[in-house]
Amino acid sequence: MAHNHSSADLDHLLLPSTPALFVDAALSTNAPATGIGMVFMQGLSHIQKSARIFKPGASSPIFAETQALHEGLQLCITSNLTPRFIFSDCLNLVSKVNGNWHDYSSMSTLIQQIRTFLSRFPEAPLLHVSRQRNGNAHSLAKLALRLRDED
Repeated sequence: MAHNHSSADLDHLLLPSTPALFVDAALSTNAPATGIGMVFMQGLSHIQKSARIFKPGASSPIFAETQALHEGLQLCITSNLTPRFIFSDCLNLVSKVNGNWHDYSSMSTLIQQIRTFLSRFPEAPLLHVSRQRNGNAHSLAKLALRLRDED
């Protein structure tokens, strides 16, 4: 079941040494494009690793959020980072990944891959976080779009 953590809960969950992954996506309003932001933090103040990705084309907001989670988990695996918590501000995605949702779409295939990635971090729950508490990842997602627009 997805949990909605308020800022007080996040402050309680994330001690200064607690590793956590935050992910977000942004869609361009000018041209079909997706920006992805990922931040691996120790607590709420120390950024250990971050990345932004530009993807040409854009589909639905939830598919973009699914791509962001997938990319964030891949970043953890390839960088040998082990999150204690994984956060997305897309409650619909968190519910789908944590539940039994499945259909025959490309998003469902991506969610199956996410579940496989998550099995590498059995102690790390995927939790919903408010957009306000996901600011670093959100800023990186928006930056990925802006930098591409300037090219």
